[in-house]
Amino acid sequence: LALLVFLLGTGVCSAAEKLPNLIGTWIVKSEGAVLTKGSSPGDWTHYQGRLSNITAELVITKQEGRVFYGTITSKLASENLAGVIGWDNKTLYLVDMDGFTDATLVSPDKITSIYRHTTDKDSVVAAGVWTRIK
Repeated sequence: LALLVFLLGTGVCSAAEKLPNLIGTWIVKSEGAVLTKGSSPGDWTHYQGRLSNITAELVITKQEGRVFYGTITSKLASENLAGVIGWDNKTLYLVDMDGFTDATLVSPDKITSIYRHTTDKDSVVAAGVWTRIK
């Protein structure tokens, strides 16, 4: 029994040691579609027009275990975000001021993502690639 507890305990420690470090600056290139419900998109919307490509900077400033925080800034908006690293240590789940992102860590410096939000002003869906630059 003691051996089993030891082996299970070391397995948990090993999984924690394999967590990716996401802190840094990432360039986000994304293709999105927007449905505007009024005369203008929402305050935190990074896209404009029905079909839209953006380049943004995502800075992840803090990570504690699986939880991380940062800010994404494009030419149209800037917003804070929070995220967690999934149990497979590759899947990322994020929320920002008005939406959600599901992402996959492809390599230590590349992430692919799907973003979506629906607000009273607009709805957005986008596919992106994040590349760490530092």
